[in-house]
Order: sequence, then C-alpha cells, then structure tokens
Amino acid sequence: MINLEEEETGCDAKRHTVGGTEYNGWAPNKMNYTSDWASHQQFYVGDWLYWRYDDPRPNRQLFSVFEVNKTDYDSCSTDHTLYNISRGGGRDVYQLNYSRPYYFISGGGFCWQGMKLTVFVQELPPAPAEAPSNGSPFSASFPGILAIAGAAALVLLRLGVHPDC
Repeated sequence: MINLEEEETGCDAKRHTVGGTEYNGWAPNKMNYTSDWASHQQFYVGDWLYWRYDDPRPNRQLFSVFEVNKTDYDSCSTDHTLYNISRGGGRDVYQLNYSRPYYFISGGGFCWQGMKLTVFVQELPPAPAEAPSNGSPFSASFPGILAIAGAAALVLLRLGVHPDC
C-alpha cells in the first residue's frame, strides 16, 4: 500500500502532499495554498507534488490541476494552459524538474475559490563538505583519490544523478 503522507521518494526527491495531510488536500475555500502551505515548504528539483481531493469519487471530475503561466495564475484563466495534470483519478502527481517558479490552478471556477498554488523550486543544495583528515594512514596515503571521489560525487549530485539509486 502506498503511504500518502509527505515522504522521501528515493534519493533526495520528496513527495509533497499539496495543502498537507492535516487539511486533507485540494478543495475550495480551504486555505491559501501558497502562503498557508507552500511558503513553509522547501521544494527542490526532482521533488513531486501530490494533489489529493477531499472525496475523490464525487469531486475528481470537478476539481482539476493545470500548470499555467503567471498571468493566467493571477487571472484564474486556463486559456494558456502549459500542462493538464489532472487524469480524472482524484489523485494527481507532478514532478518539479526545473529550478523556477511553478503556477497551478484548478479550472471550472474553483481557482476563484482558492484552489491555486505557487511553488518556488530550487536546485539541490551542495553535498556537505568532507571532514578534515584526522591523519589516519588511509587518508594520508590516498589524499588525491579522496579529493577526486568527493568532487565526482558533487558533480553527480549537481547533475541530478544519485549513485545510490
């Protein structure tokens, strides 16, 4: 069974339940999703957004999620939809693949009832620096190899490649 709570999705990616689980998801007149929820989260390239509806059976055809530009976000318009995230199942997911702001709204007039969200996605932070050598025979014998391995790991992380996956 899939855990629907916010969780690590493997490596550094995280799945964020839009609105948080305590509010039970995406619904009209519930909250300001940007200031009440997203402003308290950190979003990184590779993370996922997960929209869950209060009661998927009656609402999954009513509520939707569209990625739009800033102008359409401000005007609650789906005239220039960048991507239709809704698939009709009442549980929609979307991966944040770029470091930039993302704008999402619900169609059918529900945007005017608060169903809109902005998230600001950042690059993954750099890996923590290696601790200074403690003079062990291993690190004294192979300082060049250790430096190269650390640099290679940092390059892989910056490229979004996670060697543990």
